[in-house]
Amino acid sequence: MFRIICRKELLENIRNYRFLLALVICLVAIPLGFTVSQKDYADRRQVYDDTVRDYSESHKTVGDIMQQGGAAFRPPSVLGFLSGGVESILPSSVETLGYITASGANVEFNNTRKIDNPFMALFGRLDLAFIVSTVLAVLVMIFTFNAITGEKERRTLSQIMANPVSRPVAITAKMAAGMTLLAAAFLTGMLAGTLLLVVPGLGPFSGTKIITTLVVGAGVSLLFLFALYNFGLLVSSLTRSSVTAMVTLLSFWVAMAMILPKGSVVVAKILLPAKSQSVVDLEKNQVRYQISNELGAAIVYLTETTPGIKNMTTEEFFKALKAKNPAVEAFEKKQGELQDEFKAKTEAALERIDAEFDLHKAREAALALNLARISPVSCLVNILTELAGTGFMEEAKWRETRTRFKQILDREIASKQHELGFKDMWMSSSDRFNAKAPAPTVPAEPVPLERRLAAVWVDLVLLAIYGLVFFAGAYVSFLRYDVR
Repeated sequence: MFRIICRKELLENIRNYRFLLALVICLVAIPLGFTVSQKDYADRRQVYDDTVRDYSESHKTVGDIMQQGGAAFRPPSVLGFLSGGVESILPSSVETLGYITASGANVEFNNTRKIDNPFMALFGRLDLAFIVSTVLAVLVMIFTFNAITGEKERRTLSQIMANPVSRPVAITAKMAAGMTLLAAAFLTGMLAGTLLLVVPGLGPFSGTKIITTLVVGAGVSLLFLFALYNFGLLVSSLTRSSVTAMVTLLSFWVAMAMILPKGSVVVAKILLPAKSQSVVDLEKNQVRYQISNELGAAIVYLTETTPGIKNMTTEEFFKALKAKNPAVEAFEKKQGELQDEFKAKTEAALERIDAEFDLHKAREAALALNLARISPVSCLVNILTELAGTGFMEEAKWRETRTRFKQILDREIASKQHELGFKDMWMSSSDRFNAKAPAPTVPAEPVPLERRLAAVWVDLVLLAIYGLVFFAGAYVSFLRYDVR
């Protein structure tokens, strides 16, 4: 009986054009989204390659970095067609700020990416995450809203159950048939989109890791559709009319796809409020101003308490310094020690403010993420975003890159500055510091797939649980359903 009911469901969905509708939408939306995303990637990759080439040609030696500054660049994500994520706001480079001094290099993030199409920023990208969570979600509702209530309204459900068929077999066959058609339409669209990229040479499918990631993304999408389809069966088995089922499903989708993900951010801000970036910047400016005043007062006190320095004019001071006056040299040394001390104090205070801000923001973001996981849509988007390399794992990776870049500059350049005068560092031929040595570089290191999966295992488990729980609910509800 399972095969008979499954065949009936397959033929019914094919004859009423639901499968045809799903197939056409998947064959249009998925290849179109892949093509647009990959052309955008190709343009940004060209800009990245040109930038790296120009940088490499103009920064061949340590001296070039001393004169022009150093940088490390982040390539665009090759799998951005899975999910655009937060790539548009991720730093595109790490660059030195000002001169590299003996006390170390100062580096900062920079984002040079411009909005290519304002409508893309306004309405969002046509990536796989959007297609599955929005377009295919609506298709699932079309497939399931009258899966049970519709048969009852047509009075065919009572005729089916009048035969020697158990209710568990009937509900399982309905689920299997519907998911088979949806999976067939979705996988056909995925195959068409992949071929459309591979044949003209637009695609990035040159490595097994990329192919594996794409397969995992397709599997996660099917798991999401499985959960949503079972929820549709659950709603259809709990209601008595198709209209009520459709309204309920639409309300659920609006809540899960729009209200809950955005509302989780608001709730997190209320429960764990964190300072804004502008407030933090103001605090850091106040710290700089306060410590600068303290340094000025310390230098004034040093000047007044150093014999022979207090009453010197500026001209006399520099003459004595040029003549290598011991008192003046001692004063200069103590002044340098004071400056180093207060600089370290400033950096420690600023790092403390940044660390506190990052901790509070991380707690707020973690709470928002956990609240959003109540929605299967949020789980799907989070997984696809991390798989695409456009999520928060990539941001964390580039924070590590900034730290590594600074360490290299401090070790290769800043730590050697005491051996030479600053003014002639890049012009000196001293053996102690070769300004013509090759410039240090930091190659971009992508986050391994294993780490990305480890970061989203909770979302994967939740999607599976949602699918099983919704099917169990539909199963139990159909056992008690009045088929008359």
